[in-house]
Amino acid sequence: MMSLNSLWDKAVSVANVAGKKTEEMVEVSKLKLQEVSVNAELEDCYQKIGSLVYRSKKSGVSNEQEIEQVIAQVDDLLVQLTELQMKRDELKKTKKCPNCGASCTTDSHFCSRCGMAVATEVVVSEPNISEPNVSEPNVSEPNVSETVAEPAEETTAETEEKPLIEETL
Repeated sequence: MMSLNSLWDKAVSVANVAGKKTEEMVEVSKLKLQEVSVNAELEDCYQKIGSLVYRSKKSGVSNEQEIEQVIAQVDDLLVQLTELQMKRDELKKTKKCPNCGASCTTDSHFCSRCGMAVATEVVVSEPNISEPNVSEPNVSEPNVSETVAEPAEETTAETEEKPLIEETL
């Protein structure tokens, strides 16, 4: 009797898991269809911009206002597309590799395509800027171009990671 109940419980558990996976797949499919629709609208906007620019050049009449409106519409559609892709990646439990753009599972630590370390959480640390020490002698302030160049070099050095293959050799 005990094994029949445990078998029944396992069957119910498997059915529940299958049901959840099916719901996820349906949601992912809906998001893909929405992405296709947004991409079609984007193509229409791009064609409209090209047509407006052509007519403007051909006739000599400025269509800048109309072009700017269509460009604003393109920007909105691109934001929508990005949001849809992020929702789909979240449902599929994937994330993009920062190096090659490949889809990786959220629990993976390295990209399966290029081997780059894929951070699970991006932590942006700002340099610790403290007040100048009073006991230190006064040093002339650096040139503005030097000040701008230094943080940029530090950030690139901090964000660059080597693929796993190079690290283990």
